[in-house]
Amino acid sequence: MQGIAKIPVEISKTLDENYKVIKDQFKNEMLNQMIYSLLDQKQAPHIRLQFLYNIRQQDQNMCLSDLCINQLELNIINNIKYYGQSLEQILRQTDLLNQNKIEFSCEFMRPIPIIFNHQSFDYIQLDLTHQTVWDYSITPLMRFRHILYQAQCTKLQQGDHQLIVSLFKPEYKIDWNQFKLLVEQNPQLVSDLITKLYQLGVNANEYLDYLIQIKISIQTLELVNQLSKSISLPDQFLNRFIAKCIVNCEEYKINQPQQLTRQVRLVSVFIRTLIKQKTFDPKKIYVELQGFCLEFSSILEATQLFKTIKNAVQEQ
Repeated sequence: MQGIAKIPVEISKTLDENYKVIKDQFKNEMLNQMIYSLLDQKQAPHIRLQFLYNIRQQDQNMCLSDLCINQLELNIINNIKYYGQSLEQILRQTDLLNQNKIEFSCEFMRPIPIIFNHQSFDYIQLDLTHQTVWDYSITPLMRFRHILYQAQCTKLQQGDHQLIVSLFKPEYKIDWNQFKLLVEQNPQLVSDLITKLYQLGVNANEYLDYLIQIKISIQTLELVNQLSKSISLPDQFLNRFIAKCIVNCEEYKINQPQQLTRQVRLVSVFIRTLIKQKTFDPKKIYVELQGFCLEFSSILEATQLFKTIKNAVQEQ
């Protein structure tokens, strides 16, 4: 350890400056002495930093992490440079210059893991592995979301139908994709949910707009028919929806002519039902309705619709 004192390290100089001074004197004996000194952990912080830097510069492949006692020393051996800073400035950044003692890291003792023979696992059978079952009844919202997911995939049982309607609150939002799937699988459920919003005095125009956006089908026609019996639908919504039904039939004529007759019959019966229930005033879109009936006059239901519209207008 007497040779350590001969290695010049000045705290006022940078790591590179000190390294250049001792480069010519650097020998294997000095290297071993510095490593031994680091193991002893009694050197001043700036001496330790310089020794670690010297060893790293001499041998880049040597593992020095076990010799480090703080993050700053780890930075030095990982080649994180502190250009233009003296050892004193580097130490001030971590407050090591003002510490009277060096804090040593401590590793927690851990038991040695037991190595099992593969034969120890022969009793495990994959077919006995069970999936985690989540309890959806923890909160009303979770129960609602769980049943709502089921309603998007299959037709609900009567008990689940009544339960989700009772759980539904205005703040439980249903997005467009969910709404579309609900209409396909459970149109009566959608009707009951919108009706409940009306009964609570909550604006349901968002969901009526969804109805305008989704594809016209027997489910959507059934849904609007059910809603017309339960609540007073806005005239603007009915006008837009029926106008879309007319346009939809014209698209069938071009894209799916084999299904045109069925679609015209469904739309014609649907509009006649609304007129007879006096929930829809045909006079407001009379031109569009008249054009629809004339275009598909070869279909019986369209002809009957035209007579119904004519009688309704005359009565007014």
